[in-house]
Amino acid sequence: MQDIYEVFSGSSVDANFIKAYLEDNGVGVFIENRHQSSIAAGWIDPQSSKGVSVFVSAQNYEKAEKLVHEYLMSRES
Repeated sequence: MQDIYEVFSGSSVDANFIKAYLEDNGVGVFIENRHQSSIAAGWIDPQSSKGVSVFVSAQNYEKAEKLVHEYLMSRES
């Protein structure tokens, strides 16, 4: 099994923009929506306040970290 690492956690909107940005730059991603998953299960996960997490494989982690930082900095400009 391949290790995966979280590179972003926040709102669903931001997570989906980051997902698209990473994929456009050749990085495969996995999204986990804790809030939606816990609602579907019939309870609310106390950690769901983090919203949505974006994960990448270990081999793409460094590249993804740089791209996420780049994306977040571009929003502030």
